[in-house]
Amino acid sequence: MQKTHVFQEIKTWKRPFHRLYAKISSLYLKILPNVEVIGITGSVGKTLTQNAIYSVLSQKFHTVVGNENLDPTFRIPKTILKTKPWDQKLILEYGVEHPEDMDYYLKIAKPKVAILTLIAPTHTKYFKNVQGVFEEKVKLVKVLPKNGYAILNADDPFSYKAKNSILSSTFWFGQRAKGGVKISHFTQNLKGSKFRLHYKGQMATVSWKIIGKHHLMSVYISATLGIINGLKLKQIATGLSKTKVPKHRLNLISRKNFTIIDDAYNSSPKASEQSITTLVDLGKRKTKIAVLGEMKDLGTISNSAHVALGQKIAKTKINYLITVGKKAEIIADSAKKTGFTRKIIKTQDSIKAIEAIKKLNLKGSIILVKGSRHAHLERIVLALLGKSTKINCYYCGELNRV
Repeated sequence: MQKTHVFQEIKTWKRPFHRLYAKISSLYLKILPNVEVIGITGSVGKTLTQNAIYSVLSQKFHTVVGNENLDPTFRIPKTILKTKPWDQKLILEYGVEHPEDMDYYLKIAKPKVAILTLIAPTHTKYFKNVQGVFEEKVKLVKVLPKNGYAILNADDPFSYKAKNSILSSTFWFGQRAKGGVKISHFTQNLKGSKFRLHYKGQMATVSWKIIGKHHLMSVYISATLGIINGLKLKQIATGLSKTKVPKHRLNLISRKNFTIIDDAYNSSPKASEQSITTLVDLGKRKTKIAVLGEMKDLGTISNSAHVALGQKIAKTKINYLITVGKKAEIIADSAKKTGFTRKIIKTQDSIKAIEAIKKLNLKGSIILVKGSRHAHLERIVLALLGKSTKINCYYCGELNRV
């Protein structure tokens, strides 16, 4: 069997410690009497989903969730080990980057509940194509026990493929889900968003701090899980209103003269498209600035994915397109070739991008900062906030699993 890649970015001398740590956590999980493991995987939306589930289920159950900024290699064991005997729900995020990563995590903890958010091209450098991404992530639902259940996306064709691998019960979420939770009256502004939940005659209004209509996927999932666990719709709405916004993932940061959309944690074709749509939809009369870095680890589809993103941008009314790094120049070139007539600025790195942004009139603008972790675009956010652009080594060391 091919050697797992989970530890390839960890220093060699540290690997035995992490393997031992993982083994101890696996043994500890076996002696926890009442805990139900809820596993989340997918190409987008996992961290917000785990936070939303935690907020919803905490209305009724003793629930445990991990540190959103830790890679699964560290987060899964650490989250297990902080679980107490009286806890009832344990939420684990199963992010993968290489083939067999999921196998390693499943040796530590198998879920009773498995959630598949959405399958899209991510890390296709290692998985070859989106089918390869699906084949790795679907392993999470394949290990479900007969008394477990899967929560699948009725709006994602890959979820129907996953259904064929499941022996347990299945619940569906999303716009196409029959008889499930529905969402209406969605609005968003520079303070957050608002919408209504509907389920079997019940209705509840939710105000939350999160923007992006695509993030309603996390609402569908957490609300569905809440219904399954016997919560009333108003309890679910209360939980959703308390959802923690994941750091560097489409965060709204308001300043005196401008607003930042900090989405610097990671990037992929689907996520970038969603972020651009959110930027365009917010503040109709605001100046829109898109600062974009490379979408990393896409392999053979890398060029075409960056071209496609540029083509999408060309159809919008974004005022400034600023690219960071050599690969991201493809986005700029594609946008220009497709008819983008507004200002394009190409920069070599985040420091040069900061210099370029500060030369603009930022009054009344919304600035989206989006790129893969390797580009360190969080430096741009820090600079716009007047903070040091030096990155904490611990933060630098985070891996890039999705």
